[in-house]
Amino acid sequence: MNNVITLTEKMHEPRIDSRLMSENLGITHGAVLKTIDSYLDCFQEFNPLRFEIAKGEILPQGGRAKATRYALLNEDQSYLLLSFSRNTKPVRALKVELVKAFSRFRKHQQTADDYLPFYHDLHDNVKALSDLAHQNGSQVKESLLHMNFNKLINKAFGLDAGQRSNLAPRLRAKVTAANVIAGDVVQQCLDANLDHKTTYQKVKQAVFALAEPARLEAP
Repeated sequence: MNNVITLTEKMHEPRIDSRLMSENLGITHGAVLKTIDSYLDCFQEFNPLRFEIAKGEILPQGGRAKATRYALLNEDQSYLLLSFSRNTKPVRALKVELVKAFSRFRKHQQTADDYLPFYHDLHDNVKALSDLAHQNGSQVKESLLHMNFNKLINKAFGLDAGQRSNLAPRLRAKVTAANVIAGDVVQQCLDANLDHKTTYQKVKQAVFALAEPARLEAP
C-alpha cells in the first residue's frame, strides 16, 4: 500500500471514511457497509457511529448518480472493522497505515496553534463546502479552501500567521466572533447550494464588516 491515509476531522475527533477503507482493502464499499450494519451494536460501543450521505456525481446525460451512504469511523471503530476481516496482506497493510495516520493526527494536535473557539466548526463547514464543490465538478483542493478562509479572517483583522494565540482580549473576542459568522455564512450558502467562489465572497463581506472597527487593536 503506497497511499497515505487521510483522516477527516469531525467534532474535533479524527475519523476515516468507510469509502477510503474499502478502497485500501480492495473490496466494494457495499461489502464494508454490510459488515458495519451487521455488527452495528459492536461499533456503537466505541461511541456513536456517524453516517453521512454524499450526493451523486452529475451525469453527462443530465441528472445525478445515486447518492452514497458512508460511515465516518473513529480510531477504535476502524480497527474493529479490520478485526472482522480476514488477516490478508491488504488488511495487515491498512492496519499499519491507520496506526501511522492516527499517530500523525495526535502529533499535529499537540503542536498545533492555539485555535480559537468555533475554529473547528467553521472548518467542518468548509469541508462540506469542498465536498459540494467536487460533486458539482470543481477541481478545487480542499486544503486550499481551508487555507483561503484562514487567510481571509487574518487579513480582515490585519494578522499574520501564528498571531492568534497572542491577541488582546477584545480582538480575540472579535476573531472568535468572525469564526462563528464565517461558519454560519458557509452553512447558509451550503443550504442554498451556492458555489465555493460565491460563498467566499459572502464570507469576506460579513467578516470584513465585523473586523473594520477592530483593526486598530491588532498586535
